[in-house]
Amino acid sequence: MRSVAASFAALALAAVGAGCLARDTQRWPGPMRPTQDPLPPGDALRHPPGPEEVSVQRHADPVQVRPAGALRGYPLSFFDKRARLTAGGAVIVSPGGRAEVLWPDGASVVLSGEAIGWVGSPSRGEPVFEFQELDRARLELREGMQVRLLGGALLTGNSGPYMLDQAPDETLSIHNQSKAPLQVAFRDERIELAAGQIVKLPLLSSGGAPAGDDAELARFQGPGFLLRMAGEPECREEGERVLVSAAGDRPAEILTFGVRVRLGAGERATFSTPSGAPPAEAPREDRGQTP
Repeated sequence: MRSVAASFAALALAAVGAGCLARDTQRWPGPMRPTQDPLPPGDALRHPPGPEEVSVQRHADPVQVRPAGALRGYPLSFFDKRARLTAGGAVIVSPGGRAEVLWPDGASVVLSGEAIGWVGSPSRGEPVFEFQELDRARLELREGMQVRLLGGALLTGNSGPYMLDQAPDETLSIHNQSKAPLQVAFRDERIELAAGQIVKLPLLSSGGAPAGDDAELARFQGPGFLLRMAGEPECREEGERVLVSAAGDRPAEILTFGVRVRLGAGERATFSTPSGAPPAEAPREDRGQTP
């Protein structure tokens, strides 16, 4: 019996040895092939270095900073809580962490929870800060400052605090806790929030970057909302609704409420404020002026 067991052991060792000496034994899965050639640029190329400089303060661990042009970041430790970044650098906050980004003029962005933000370069026409991920944030801005929110929407303000909070229903809540108005450009909408007002923006898969303001588009002022139109559609207001129809055999395109609606020849669409929401005040040329 011992000789039989020894024979089986020798055969097993021989099989293992043969497997170790065999070449190219990994047949599945095969090697990964690039889907693009050349590969697309990384985020370091999308955020090149700029001359602007900020200070980053760690308030709660874990917090990392990634200098402009670097491929990885490094953590801020309890004995070295401050770091300087130039435009193109990033701040990475993990769950439980809290960091503050400070500008020389007193503006600041406080990141709480899981967040990734990039320092922008206004000298290149960029916002001062851009969010890539966000749980909660507190903004204090100065005159003319813009911040790019999740999805691409632009927030413009000259005061603060402005509170940002991402909800589980894939919306971004913006609360103006200052005494001055702020503006949010979301797709084709320009939203103005007075002191104390809140707006929720949907985080769309197609993004929320503001659309260009085409001066050639016709405009129709509805009951609390504006329609921008291409083509020659016919508009008729009925109570709190606006009925739009493509005239004749010409198609039309309508932009409102952050969406784009295309009407074929003979098609119609009805627009109204969301159910239960009061119509917003129509924009005026003298808004913000003292009577």
